[in-house]
Amino acid sequence: MKRRAHVLGLLLLATVSAPAFAQTGMADFATELLSTVVYSAVGIVMGVVGFKVVDWLTPGSLAEEVAHKENRALAILAGSMMLGVCIIIASVLVS
Repeated sequence: MKRRAHVLGLLLLATVSAPAFAQTGMADFATELLSTVVYSAVGIVMGVVGFKVVDWLTPGSLAEEVAHKENRALAILAGSMMLGVCIIIASVLVS
């Protein structure tokens, strides 16, 4: 039942968006696709830089503690910090 509703939703979305796509043209689509790729790359780079800053501010190596010593508490803390940094980056890129 879920699969059928999902397929119907996709078909509805395709029929609603097809006329709008035909009016805007392929050039606008390419421009939007390029901007999406660029913003995604900028967001990923800024996320990595944010992780490196958090790693630099904490004693020891976060990656080594999480991967080799299996420190789950530090993994949760680092993930929470990264989520916070990425939310800030996303809000800056959207506005």
